[in-house]
Amino acid sequence: MKLVKLLGSLVLACAMAPGFAQTDHYPTRAIKLYVGFAPGGATDQLARLYATRLTERLGQPVVVENRPGSGGNVAVQQLAQASPDGYSLVMAANYVAINAALKRNVYNWERDLAPIALIASTPNLLVVPANSSFKTIDDIAQAGRKPGAQVTFGSPGMGSSVHLSGELFKLTAASPGLTHVPYKGISPAELDLVAGTIDLMFGSISTAVPLVESGKLRAIAVTGTQRLKALPNVPTLDELGMKGFNVEATYMVIAPAKTPAPIVQKLSAEIAEVSRQPEVQRAIENLYAQPLTGGPAQTRAFLKTEEAKWTELVKASGLKID
Repeated sequence: MKLVKLLGSLVLACAMAPGFAQTDHYPTRAIKLYVGFAPGGATDQLARLYATRLTERLGQPVVVENRPGSGGNVAVQQLAQASPDGYSLVMAANYVAINAALKRNVYNWERDLAPIALIASTPNLLVVPANSSFKTIDDIAQAGRKPGAQVTFGSPGMGSSVHLSGELFKLTAASPGLTHVPYKGISPAELDLVAGTIDLMFGSISTAVPLVESGKLRAIAVTGTQRLKALPNVPTLDELGMKGFNVEATYMVIAPAKTPAPIVQKLSAEIAEVSRQPEVQRAIENLYAQPLTGGPAQTRAFLKTEEAKWTELVKASGLKID
């Protein structure tokens, strides 16, 4: 009987050995870091910043691949179906939780994803073309209240913080004529905004501020709780009378569920080391973002809180997404 038990233990050890070896030597090949939007936006820029630094630390290439569509969900859905071996990651944002509240996810993030680390957060910026007749939030709200009005606002996709900022403004301002126009990334949306094809956008700070500074767009308000250092004369929506209005984009790295704990821990630790680098913190601040730290537990807790927040809002407001 002892011999049988010994043989069984040896068989089990042999079966498990390759997995342990792969974990111990991880990574042994290139890692793909997917971005759910077109190149150019904050998610893409953060992904490329961290990919470069992680390549240096891990000794294997970390390659950014853009898979735009469905407000970032195309990339996350692909991740949820990927092998949980640590070689497929996504630079995501709180749209994962927002879309869960809106019942738009074809995946269950708690079941299908493994949160790894928080990266940064940033509010959005309400901007209009430089020659727009809209000068204030009241101008926009009143235009959207006119019979048959169609005041268009763009976003990088359904369920993004840029989109939800617009939807919340529409509800708060009781301006039903505001109409969402989704794109596959922030850059194509901004191109149309500058050209006047769409009327306004609650744009990504990292790309909207330079367009304001260059005179191509005009800033009207900030969606966060504080004014921006880069645009100190632009008030928050809260200051302008929309009390409690606070929408921010929060960025994070996630992996497929069942990714081995040692790999999750290694990635989390390496990302934390990258986040502590002064030059990385400066790069994040240059994107007008706030650097964040937090491992798997903190990232998961944030997503749970964010989903609960938006679920409550959806129920209270009756917000429906086509």
